[in-house]
Amino acid sequence: MSGGRGVMLTVGGLAATLLVIAIVSGWQGASRFRTQGEGMGEVENAARAFVEAYGTFDFREPDAYKARLLELSTGDVHAAIVTSQVDPTALGQQQTMTTEAVTVQVTAYSEREATVSVTTDQTRRAVDPTTGLLREQRLRQHVTCRFVRVDGHWLVAEFRLRAEEPLTNTGR
Repeated sequence: MSGGRGVMLTVGGLAATLLVIAIVSGWQGASRFRTQGEGMGEVENAARAFVEAYGTFDFREPDAYKARLLELSTGDVHAAIVTSQVDPTALGQQQTMTTEAVTVQVTAYSEREATVSVTTDQTRRAVDPTTGLLREQRLRQHVTCRFVRVDGHWLVAEFRLRAEEPLTNTGR
């Protein structure tokens, strides 16, 4: 009878040890997930800020457009923005664009890099050069951005417009 009791104590001890390991592991996983969730929220906010800044333009403030993008970018994207010029046609046609992020989804994440997929709605307004009338176009855009963490900030290092299609007034 004492042999059976020893086996039960051993099995009970093993079960208690496994329970403690499971609790500690669960706590660590939840803690890691919470920390990662905070970081993912930061990169989502950075993605929203970048695509809205990139897709928003006002002919009356062309220099502000470039300045906003420089603050949110790094690497090749930053270098391309530094050397870019506002298209004189956009100024002549009094072009404005407003962009709103509709969905933002982190598709890959680590402590230093992330990839984000963003869907936006963009409204473009400009004076038609042939008629002189204001024309408006609404588009749905799908963008992918790669971000890197630089000095504690998420900055866009690469972006790609994957698709854009016209929006109707009823389809949002």
